[in-house]
Amino acid sequence: MEHFLSVGRIPFLVCAPFFHRFLDNSLPKVRFLDGTPHEQNKRLRDGKIMLSPSSSIEYAKNPENYVVCNRFCTSSTLEIRSVKLFSKYKWEHLSGKTVHLTRESDTSAALLKLLSSLRFKVSPIWKTDCEACDARLLIGDRALKESSENKWEFEYDLASVWLEWQNLPFVFGLWIIRKEALGGGSATLLESYLNETETSIKEFKKNRTECLQKWEKHYPHGLPQSLVSDYYNAIDYSFTAEHERALKKFYELCGMPAAITFL
Repeated sequence: MEHFLSVGRIPFLVCAPFFHRFLDNSLPKVRFLDGTPHEQNKRLRDGKIMLSPSSSIEYAKNPENYVVCNRFCTSSTLEIRSVKLFSKYKWEHLSGKTVHLTRESDTSAALLKLLSSLRFKVSPIWKTDCEACDARLLIGDRALKESSENKWEFEYDLASVWLEWQNLPFVFGLWIIRKEALGGGSATLLESYLNETETSIKEFKKNRTECLQKWEKHYPHGLPQSLVSDYYNAIDYSFTAEHERALKKFYELCGMPAAITFL
């Protein structure tokens, strides 16, 4: 029986370092499925993909089904820039105000609720389908675009708020792997793919401009090149002991303490 590896690919700029290398040079026996972090979480749960950069909270929801690749992640030590709360009011004045939650990311929504409850002591009215609202959570390329348009009186970078509160980086995305991918003929294919992804990240760091040009051909974003290039200075793709501590602290505060099994 021939083995294939199904991989969730998120077409956001934040994930360009992971995937740019494979856009024009497809990998044999690897199949990519595009989707938002929320969509990839569901595919992982349903077994439709074997691994993906996914919302970090997805692991805590189903730790018995997964392992975590600790070679890389999506995090930020200072600001992330692409996970923001845009608001008409200061955060501490959002009790009783309507806040629209993006459906694209489970971790960002959980972090926003956590910060509102424990850090700012406010109780907003959460909405997932709301045209007019007092504040809005956006992630990815949409957050970058919204920020560039300066339409809101207040903007909060969730990674910065978390850092100020906990003095830790925040891990937004983990590479989550279903345990089935560790056995049989999939294990060798998985190891090879992770090695290729590591190379992809290194190539992106060496030649960001060329890699981004390739990415934009496949996933147009309409943002100024200077903004996009500078964006990556805010993102940390490494996974260290400090990232592990931050992740466990986040799970603990969410009431979902989970022992993390690494590949």
